[in-house]
Amino acid sequence: MKFLCFTIIYFVFFTCAYSQGPLHYVQSVVPDTGSQGVSFPIVVHSTNTEFTLSPYWVVNFDSLGVGTVNNSVVIVNDTTLTAVLFIDGQASLGWHRCIVADQYNNIFDKDSSFWVFLSIPTVPQPLLPLNNSSNIPANPVFYWDSNWYALTYHFQIASDSTFPTGTIIFDTTLSNASLPLRTGILNYDTRYFWRLNATNSLGTSDWSVIFKFRVRTIGIQNISTVIPEKFALMPNFPNPFNPVTKIRFMLPKSGNVKLKIFDMSGKELESPVNQYLQPGTYEYSWNASQYASGIYFYVLESNDYREVRKAVLIK
Repeated sequence: MKFLCFTIIYFVFFTCAYSQGPLHYVQSVVPDTGSQGVSFPIVVHSTNTEFTLSPYWVVNFDSLGVGTVNNSVVIVNDTTLTAVLFIDGQASLGWHRCIVADQYNNIFDKDSSFWVFLSIPTVPQPLLPLNNSSNIPANPVFYWDSNWYALTYHFQIASDSTFPTGTIIFDTTLSNASLPLRTGILNYDTRYFWRLNATNSLGTSDWSVIFKFRVRTIGIQNISTVIPEKFALMPNFPNPFNPVTKIRFMLPKSGNVKLKIFDMSGKELESPVNQYLQPGTYEYSWNASQYASGIYFYVLESNDYREVRKAVLIK
């Protein structure tokens, strides 16, 4: 009886194995390790595949930031492919699965086929404000493409593209991949340059490419030097407007003056006037071309005076 059971199990196992045919799979990726911020050729070896039967193949990995350069996969023979691998700053550390597929949806893979190890951070890529941009507010928010394993960023703004001593007007270290710059640092109608690098436990990257931008021209004019009797914030004209309106205000005495723009939610959008002004009547031209139609509020603050008015943008 035992002999009969063994014979049946043996027959079923090998019949199933034979009916399935030989196994097709990725055998190895050579080299099988790499660090962030590099690109290099790789060779993919497989077993029992027929790569030459498909006009093209793609080679991918199960991680954002690890992949092959477009159109770099070359069919060497039925069991070998070559490609150019890239690993960017968003690649996760550790082992990754290699996935090979053709135009007929034949897919072969191998778990733990490629290892990404920690290295000095890749060079950050500046994003916003865009390079060569103009009409930027005096309190912009800076964004850059972050490195997942960067611990800190060294950020600089200068008035000279070579960043010599004496031209750097803002220099800070932070851990976030964005920086909202406060009002009062940048001057209106002035061109600036910004750059950054990234640091982790292994070291510091090179400086990024340099982006330049120009802060918009301030739209404030002193239209009268006659000293008013009291503070006043006048209704903007025209109102509704599209996209430029004029905001007039009166100052009976000198002092620090702030004119701020808010949206309906109470979020401060910009602070176009933030400076010391002499007594008189002033007019500011607000260009709202970058904002959507809606209701906005502008606030004047000086000494103990504060007043709010409403502006309606209709595009």
